Amino acid sequence: MVAISSTARELSSGSSSFAVPGKLAVLACPPALCPHLEFGASGVLSSPVSLTWTAQPGMPGFLFAGLEWRASPGTAGRVAGALRRLGHVTFETVEGPSPGCDAERYSYTPDLGLHRAAIAANGDVVVGEAALRALLERGEARETLARGLHRLLGTAWDDVLEPLRRGAHGAPVTWLRRTG
Repeated sequence: MVAISSTARELSSGSSSFAVPGKLAVLACPPALCPHLEFGASGVLSSPVSLTWTAQPGMPGFLFAGLEWRASPGTAGRVAGALRRLGHVTFETVEGPSPGCDAERYSYTPDLGLHRAAIAANGDVVVGEAALRALLERGEARETLARGLHRLLGTAWDDVLEPLRRGAHGAPVTWLRRTG
């Protein structure tokens, strides 16, 4: 996810004593849903969110916006859960690691739904041992195993999102320094 800061706001710290960085890239949003998306993000972040929207060249008629924050662990998952309810929005949200937790990325497209992946320090998707063992224990054909691995890696989501990620380079990002 590309993030270039255009604005910054300081927000008061909530009850959490540990904050992790998070990013939201709204890769494609119909203009009519932009206020609803901001409202949904505001509810999760306990802070007003007003994004800077730009045209998404990879999907004419749709808009792009970015947001970065520092908040309690689990915020990216809560943001993803709230925004997926909007339906016709394509987005990614990423959260940095916290004590005892890996970094994670949530990717959403209206056609594929929500995909969650643990992320290594270098940005690679991390597939857990239990998920790999479950695939192996099914004892299915090589093609089925390959499809299962692609699903765990989020390949279908990356195929859809990559052209939109490229179209969003250089777009403004709103920064939230602290949330409740």
